[in-house]
Amino acid sequence: MDDLVIILLKCTFRYLIKFKLEAIYLLVKFSVKTLSSLLPLSATPTINCHEELSILLFNYVHIVSIINILKERNMEVLEAIGQRRSIRFYKSWKKVEDWKIQVILQAARYASCQGNCNSTEAIVIDKATYPKKKWEEIVGCVSAFNELHLQTAPTLIVWLTNLDGWYKDLVKSFAVLFPLRAISAAQGWTYKLLTETTYPRLMSFPKDKTEDLFRIEAGQAMAQSMLAATELGLGSCLIATGRNPEAFPKVLGLPENIVPLWAMTVGYPLEHPDQRPRKRFDRLFHFNEYGKPLKEDKETKELLKEAGMILDPNPIDEREEELRSICRSLGLTEDMPDMPREKIEELYKKDSPYYGELPKDLIKKGV
Repeated sequence: MDDLVIILLKCTFRYLIKFKLEAIYLLVKFSVKTLSSLLPLSATPTINCHEELSILLFNYVHIVSIINILKERNMEVLEAIGQRRSIRFYKSWKKVEDWKIQVILQAARYASCQGNCNSTEAIVIDKATYPKKKWEEIVGCVSAFNELHLQTAPTLIVWLTNLDGWYKDLVKSFAVLFPLRAISAAQGWTYKLLTETTYPRLMSFPKDKTEDLFRIEAGQAMAQSMLAATELGLGSCLIATGRNPEAFPKVLGLPENIVPLWAMTVGYPLEHPDQRPRKRFDRLFHFNEYGKPLKEDKETKELLKEAGMILDPNPIDEREEELRSICRSLGLTEDMPDMPREKIEELYKKDSPYYGELPKDLIKKGV
């Protein structure tokens, strides 16, 4: 009888991933009815049965709650790009769920990478359980203006690149693409070419060139992780360790082949800033040759606004009030950093790279 109970619940749990929640509900209902009819009133399940049932039901409830959260958000990638912000004030009292950290890391793991190297790694630091002395040493490595949001974030992810991914693992990482048919002979690939020609050439790369290549890979991984965090209702912000970059690897206890790149704060946002203005489209993109501006298509831009990728700014006074309220609650100064009015006015001129991109009420600011 115990075996039957476990089999029925395991089947229910297995179909949890495969079907929608409505189907899962029917399966659970069926399992409960079946168990009720099969188990006599006098039947007493064994201790092992109780333990397995507890584990299965705990996992069931846990995963259903995760699926419910993901169903509720259901954010498209363009919307996630539009919603992503660099957050500098977090709800320090609210812990980030472990499964959300897992989602963030999985998003990074599946980013594009050269030669299938997968050289981007990370250390997840939970401030609540991390040694206080080591945490203070990390704070001492970051730039002074990064200290505040580092202190309010409950989680810090330190992104790393592993040079062994190139100098030791490259053949294995790339060779796995052959049986998977990710590459073909039509592209010129053979195992002999990889091992006898390509590999020796790549191994001759100096460390700084390899590190540059891996930084590009890591950038893609970090970008995907930040979009995943956004979809999960989390904020994030990349911070550098420019105040003491030489000490940072030692604080983390990293071996020589591991290079720290960026630290990333993660947590629930206490602030909700607007989308930052970006340089004009025609200043960044060129057509056929450098210096020939690629014209921005207004219809496409409007479609992206409808999709939630490009957002109109809220009144600047609302943002100022939000910042003052947060700073007041944290016992910080409520002053706003400002700049000369004439410098702000220059941003609105036609030759400015931000012409047409700034909120209209910004012109009222300045000193």
